Amino acid sequence: MFVRLDAEEYHIWADSVRIQQVFWNLINNAVKFTPPGGKIEIWSSNDDCGRFQLQITDNGIGIEVERQASLFRPFEQADPSASRQFGGLGLGLAISKHLVDLHRGAIDVQSRGRSYGATFELTLDAVANHVEKSGVNSQAPQKQTKSLRILLVEDHGDTRQTLSRLLTHFGHQISVADNTQSALAIVQSQQFDVVLSDIGLPDGTGYDVISQVKRKQPIKAVAITGFGTDEDVRRGKQAGFDFHLVKPIDFHELRTVLDQVSA
Repeated sequence: MFVRLDAEEYHIWADSVRIQQVFWNLINNAVKFTPPGGKIEIWSSNDDCGRFQLQITDNGIGIEVERQASLFRPFEQADPSASRQFGGLGLGLAISKHLVDLHRGAIDVQSRGRSYGATFELTLDAVANHVEKSGVNSQAPQKQTKSLRILLVEDHGDTRQTLSRLLTHFGHQISVADNTQSALAIVQSQQFDVVLSDIGLPDGTGYDVISQVKRKQPIKAVAITGFGTDEDVRRGKQAGFDFHLVKPIDFHELRTVLDQVSA
């Protein structure tokens, strides 16, 4: 790994934990998709406007040109085979872009295509080195969404883990279950604001979960499913679901739903 730190202005207004997460996601991806013996370069600089820039370049599997525009969408990956070969559901870059957007920055990717590696570029406003800590804190992005107590019911391990991590990063309190019985057992001992539930579960359905949960608690229910016909939506509402989201989940749509719940 080659590191070149040329930025003369490198102090930024930021939530250090969130920006560290962005850096980690980008560096982790470079390592993940670069074979042993490959090359990774990290280079910091300032652009013509004095903004801080960080470039992470690798000579790994690369990204097809036609897929680059959708790369920062939730559950998207550059190559459909990547999820099978390397694991993951494509949430890391979507999370990173959202965090960078909150900081009024930009994130971009360049690649000549398959097997040509990739360069990710992060741009953030730089501030003078003498800015006091109190000023930095006052300018950091503030979480605006009310924290919700969410029960996530999902039997697919990767989906459960990434959605849980995603929602936790945005301030929600998450409990997880992978089947109907564990979900109902959790509801017996805890209070929730929202249940996010898949429909198809190993020992039943999300309909079973919601119909029983709503007898125990006044709660909002969101279906997360691969089925989105009018009949699917009708059946979901009949069972007690208040919202119906079709996989792959649109993260902004999910955030909108949770904002409505927390209002």
